[in-house]
Amino acid sequence: MSSLDFGLAIFELVVMVFSLSLHDCAQAWAANRLGDPTARMMGRLSMNPARHFDVLGTAVFPLIYVLRSPPFVIGWTKPVAMTPRNFRRMVRDENMAILAGPAVQLLTAIVALIALLVISHVSVPAALSLQTAVMLARHLPVDTVGLPTIFPFMLFLYYCIFINLLLFVFNLVPFPFFDGGKILVNYLPYNAAKTFQSLSMYFMIGFFFFGFTIVLLFFAPLMGLFNALLGL
Repeated sequence: MSSLDFGLAIFELVVMVFSLSLHDCAQAWAANRLGDPTARMMGRLSMNPARHFDVLGTAVFPLIYVLRSPPFVIGWTKPVAMTPRNFRRMVRDENMAILAGPAVQLLTAIVALIALLVISHVSVPAALSLQTAVMLARHLPVDTVGLPTIFPFMLFLYYCIFINLLLFVFNLVPFPFFDGGKILVNYLPYNAAKTFQSLSMYFMIGFFFFGFTIVLLFFAPLMGLFNALLGL
């Protein structure tokens, strides 16, 4: 791995940790607003990454991927604890609190998209920086000498789109431990839900082998839409 690739992977890792913290903070905030203070009382209503840190998901797994130089870095945090009986309308409110995480990630990607469009249209150096940022994110060869001072900010915004859209799709996969799986359990009959949860480890093993293919089926066209809106 070159020093440039390593630096980009670390930059992507930082954006991922920020995005994961935003996801968990949004779920804690929504749960608290809907009547369940469990996550707030556990200190999860915070953008401090240390509050959401998971050794395997936030450190070990992403660092292994950084060293392997993959096309993207992925990870996870501690689950946001919720007490369903605290919600005024248990199933509906719990689902809304869970969906707050993916929703805020989609919103973050949209805000970053708007910011990139505005900045690149009013500044020629910013527009050139965006082109360079996209090429670097795609691991394409590009000259990085003499980049404008706005370049790191443009790269940050583009990675905000990339990482948040990836996590948006990733979290909605209907497997145990993911937001999509948690919502699915709320609609399954009792026995089916118990069976589904008992098989969670097998689902996760399967996901590590085939899950990224599933994620890319939905992520690729969504990212393609955002790139098209950016004129890329």
